[in-house]
Amino acid sequence: MKRITRISVLSASVCALFLASCATTDKTGEKEAEEQKIEQSESGKGKTDEENKGGETEKSEQAKAQKPKRAYVAPIPEIAFSGNAMRLEIENMFAENIDFSYDEEYSNRFAGTIKSSVSVAKAFVSLEAGSYEILAREKAKDSEHAAFYIFVDNEPYRVSPSEPPLQSFENTTRTPITFRLEEGAKVLITVQANSPHHPGQTGMMIDYLQIRKLN
Repeated sequence: MKRITRISVLSASVCALFLASCATTDKTGEKEAEEQKIEQSESGKGKTDEENKGGETEKSEQAKAQKPKRAYVAPIPEIAFSGNAMRLEIENMFAENIDFSYDEEYSNRFAGTIKSSVSVAKAFVSLEAGSYEILAREKAKDSEHAAFYIFVDNEPYRVSPSEPPLQSFENTTRTPITFRLEEGAKVLITVQANSPHHPGQTGMMIDYLQIRKLN
């Protein structure tokens, strides 16, 4: 009778130990699962940040790629003057060694920078007999990057903005170009840094040339 009782007590003890072990195992398993979840969450968060950063970079690159590029113009174009005034956009001229940039604020969304002494832009303009004025729409960062030349056929005219420059686009009203044609002609308009006998400057941006008929 005692023997049976002892076995029963031992069995009960074993069962109790087994249940306690199971409970501990369950708690350990729950703790490990919770730690795994936190680790996965943190890992996922880092990956998401990295993916977001990569996504932003990709969007930025796509935005750059979507910016329109200035179409190459060749040979020297011929443009007819009509009305009392016209804008000769620099991007519509034949150009070499001029850096073009795009911005919604520019006249036709493009402007060109005269970057060196060999930068040049050219266009033929058909004009009737009469007197004309030419102003450049220019942006200069300072007085050392402001003066350049506009040629009417072979005649150079030195033009520059305000002194000191406004550092924003302005018409070169301080140095207007005026000339007269006794009869209608196809005139070559050239924009460049230097004249044959006098050096100009570089680094200014040109949006367009405004050609106006005076009489």
